[in-house]
Amino acid sequence: GCFTSLPQDFSANYDGEVAGFWREVFAAVPQPGRMLDLCTGNGAIALLAADFTNGTGHQLDISAVDAATISPVSLSGKFPDQAALLERINFISDCRVEDLELEGASFDLLTSQFGVEYCDLEAAAAKVVQLLRPGGRYVMVTHTATSDILRFMQQESREYAFLEQQSLFETIRAYLAQETGFDVLYKGLHAAQAAIAPLYQQGGSPLFGSVLGTLTGILKLDEQQLAARRADLEDYYGQIRHGFDRLSDMLRVNEAIQSDPRWFSVFEKAGMDLQDSGEIVYQGRHHAGGFLRFIKPADGES
Repeated sequence: GCFTSLPQDFSANYDGEVAGFWREVFAAVPQPGRMLDLCTGNGAIALLAADFTNGTGHQLDISAVDAATISPVSLSGKFPDQAALLERINFISDCRVEDLELEGASFDLLTSQFGVEYCDLEAAAAKVVQLLRPGGRYVMVTHTATSDILRFMQQESREYAFLEQQSLFETIRAYLAQETGFDVLYKGLHAAQAAIAPLYQQGGSPLFGSVLGTLTGILKLDEQQLAARRADLEDYYGQIRHGFDRLSDMLRVNEAIQSDPRWFSVFEKAGMDLQDSGEIVYQGRHHAGGFLRFIKPADGES
């Protein structure tokens, strides 16, 4: 088989209290309504909205935007049971929120889950106000200091740092750059495998488990077999570096948010009113994140 890809951070869709929260948000949109999910990632919130409209007959036109390339075809391949729902969503690819060029004052609801806080906040807030009709709402779910996801990311960051200490990334990079040969690669990967294995047995880390699976696969290959699989190794190296860089970026943004408890006031300064905020607790015990609900004042209101 191919070298394994990194584990999904979290499941493709959301259930329980997180889904319940979003269904209440969708239900409050007047019909027929228009919504836009910002920084949609794998489209999870847009898919929840499509599922909601399917189940209730609620008339909701759903769009979703992301700075990365979104491939509905590849999403359908990964999640075949969602194919019909994906067809209900208008995906806008390769576009930052700040650069969106859509008809102004045309949306009833804008949503974001762990997304907009990674944008240029002032520009994103101005765009949110521009896109919402008067009386329209912007609802966001963000990480909080108590969120389990943030703790998971911090733990995974420590694990990546350990992999770096074992020279795992450098060993693969040097081989791919033809600075070292097969023997040096083999020795370096063997040493990394020996260091990671006991930690995986102690804690069952998904990241360590995935890396060990890949290393085991590579170490079974001889020099010619590995040379034939070079593209796979390059792909794996790109994935693991991207995962590390993305995680570092997420933690950097979260630290900035934690250091400024009123970071979201940028939306109020742009002209939105904060309606309410709180925390979503999943299965009665997991802190899934905080929510903020804003409304764009109707004309004549403030």
